[in-house]
Amino acid sequence: MYPPTTRYVERDGHALAYQVVGESGENSTDVVLFLEIGLHPDLMWTDTHIHYVFERAARFCRMVYFQRRGFGLSDPVDHVPTLEQQADDVLAIMDAVGMPHATLVGIGSTCGALALIAARDPDRVTGLVFQQPFVEGALREGVHLPHGWTPAARTRFVDGWRAVYDDWGSGQVIAMWDPTQDSPFNRRLMALLERCSATPATARAHLEWLFRIDYFDALMSIQCPTRVLHSARSAVPEAASRKIAAAIPHGTLHVLPPLPPGTSMGEGWIPVLDHVQEVATGVRHPIDAERYLATVLFTDVVGSTETLARIGDGPYRDLRAAHERQVRNEVERADGQLVNVAGDGTLSVFEGPAAAVRCARTVCSQAAVLGLGVRAGVHTGEIEGTGPELTGMTVHVGARIGATAGPGEVLVSRTVRDLVVGSGLAFTERGEYDLRGVPGRWQLYALTETDDERTVSRKPLSLKMIDRMILRTARRAPQVLRAAGRLAVSHQRRRAR
Repeated sequence: MYPPTTRYVERDGHALAYQVVGESGENSTDVVLFLEIGLHPDLMWTDTHIHYVFERAARFCRMVYFQRRGFGLSDPVDHVPTLEQQADDVLAIMDAVGMPHATLVGIGSTCGALALIAARDPDRVTGLVFQQPFVEGALREGVHLPHGWTPAARTRFVDGWRAVYDDWGSGQVIAMWDPTQDSPFNRRLMALLERCSATPATARAHLEWLFRIDYFDALMSIQCPTRVLHSARSAVPEAASRKIAAAIPHGTLHVLPPLPPGTSMGEGWIPVLDHVQEVATGVRHPIDAERYLATVLFTDVVGSTETLARIGDGPYRDLRAAHERQVRNEVERADGQLVNVAGDGTLSVFEGPAAAVRCARTVCSQAAVLGLGVRAGVHTGEIEGTGPELTGMTVHVGARIGATAGPGEVLVSRTVRDLVVGSGLAFTERGEYDLRGVPGRWQLYALTETDDERTVSRKPLSLKMIDRMILRTARRAPQVLRAAGRLAVSHQRRRAR
């Protein structure tokens, strides 16, 4: 999935930006994600795990997400919008997208507008998920302490956030939000998101507004199911989150498990997405939901060391860079995803096998023009993916098949050969092989260049009928393809015996 196109809706003479992932349908579920000020809609995709979060969300809902007006991709405004204005903005975006009602998800300071919508427009809200909501400003006039706070906790909170916002654009927000995620990489990414979302003056004005809001009394008017998520290492006391959940008639508190040190920003969102999915669909995220049928393509430069020794470091660097550009371009043209480039090899994943095989043929042919011998291996089966990582036996089998091929050769498994019958691709049998570390013997087939195949390869690369059938089945009834995959592997092993 690529970042979606940014859309705009006019609000009081200013353009308010939003993006949508997922598709609407007769039985689709709609989700609204109101982002904090530092979470730039475009640049968030820089984190590969955030990328994964949006891809996974698109599988169970149509999600619209945005920052408040005046931030990020939207037109600047000369004031911090009120909670009522923000609530009206949310409804305007829902109307523009065509969402009569939705599950609303807020983060920190954006929970207030969503709470107001749930209280005054209950027919528009099917459920609420609040991640670390800021309900009562720590510096409100005439009030001693917010519910669940101590004087010491309030002082630490106010001083800590003011120090962070005084250094806006340095990425220090991540340390205040969850110190576990305060890694150099996360800090650099957060710094980029901050600088592209708001100027220091705008950010400080927002913080001082946040210190003085109060919508605690509106919580008791919320009638929909509401989950309050509390981060284990948050600067907000757990007692404060507990008070918020208790004030909502159908509210429940969920303390998120502590994150391992070095967790990426996107990884920290994954448990939050689990709660969003359960509230929006009523279904708990299945344990094996990240397992799905896919086709993997491995490519590798044959004799790279000899080529390097012959032409030298600089020319070989340029040659490999040209090859990597070709691989990336062809994979994207074939609607695949380049997952990894390591050394002289690449790993890509496709929804259908025919597109992967044709892409492999093109990559090998283009490499030959550069003077490189590239081999390729293609296999279809169940893979498991969370974020940028792909695991499972299918990945290992695909790598071993690729390592068995010769220069310019595309080798595929029996599973691939059987799935692309009728696609115009032709193969010759290469015999049975022991793949290092993989049980059993595997029948492999080499792609044969035929007139039919060469003609097809000149057309724009797209999913063929068999690919679309596999994709539709994988989305609607993944258990069917899992059984088919297991049957194919079992059949191959029986033949091997």
